[in-house]
Amino acid sequence: MTLFGSKKGYSKSDINFFEEFSASARKQTQVLAVIVFIGIIAIGLCLAVLGYYIFRNIGVQKDIDDLNAKLASDEYAGLELRAQALQQEITEKNQYYFTLTEMRRIIDTTPAAETSLVNLLADCIPSDAYVSTYTVTGDKLDVGGVTFSYYDAANICYLLNQSDVFSNYVIPSVTIDDSLSNAEGIAENPIDIYYDFTISGNLVSDSVISITHYATSDSGVIALSGVSSQTVASGSSYEFAGIVNYSANGINYTLSSVSINGVVLSDADFAQISAADKISGEAVGNVDIDLYYVANAATPAETTTEGGV
Repeated sequence: MTLFGSKKGYSKSDINFFEEFSASARKQTQVLAVIVFIGIIAIGLCLAVLGYYIFRNIGVQKDIDDLNAKLASDEYAGLELRAQALQQEITEKNQYYFTLTEMRRIIDTTPAAETSLVNLLADCIPSDAYVSTYTVTGDKLDVGGVTFSYYDAANICYLLNQSDVFSNYVIPSVTIDDSLSNAEGIAENPIDIYYDFTISGNLVSDSVISITHYATSDSGVIALSGVSSQTVASGSSYEFAGIVNYSANGINYTLSSVSINGVVLSDADFAQISAADKISGEAVGNVDIDLYYVANAATPAETTTEGGV
């Protein structure tokens, strides 16, 4: 009788089966060990990342607490009021600067009579005529006088026109002065006839183009800048580009309306200017351009709160 467990009691095929089974078990054990090892490493990495973010969030939260404590200290308690006071001071200085530039604009747009014009007029007056009135109001010249000859008055005006004094061709007004012609002791003959003449015309002058930026709000209208002026030759073109958006004191504004020489532009004209983002025209006399803006709505800052996981 064969004893159980003895090699003699097993066939060769049984022995091969056990050997193959043992080898397969060893391989499965090795694979399982590798999987467990990889899993342990993965868990360790996850725990490491988790620990990093936990400690990082703790550090960030501590920095936030320290900053809040610093802002709540006496050193920073009055900064908001101080900022408001500084903003008011900036506004006042802007208004003061606007006033100064507005005064400068008034000076620039007030023409002064040139001595060269007086000298030119003196050269045009013949010996048998004299000037009784000479007035320059803005860019308008008015000259009045008396002459013995109708043609002398016309010749004075002709010489002034030839000298490019006036912006357009001027014709004198000439009338007989009966008060002198009928004076006692003066015989009634053509030689004793006196003529009153008047010459009036717009002088050739440069145009001053002024532009000012204003902010409109519920509290009223304030100047965002001083008056910017430029002098151009009359009849030439002018242009101001980039007018739709404006920034001042850290605030962004958008154009809401335009006024030229005190006349508010129509909706159609305003839409055309806004689309072109510029305002232009031909300088015919002085031009005052007022640009009115409204402040853009503040964009809320996106806040990110870092917490635990």
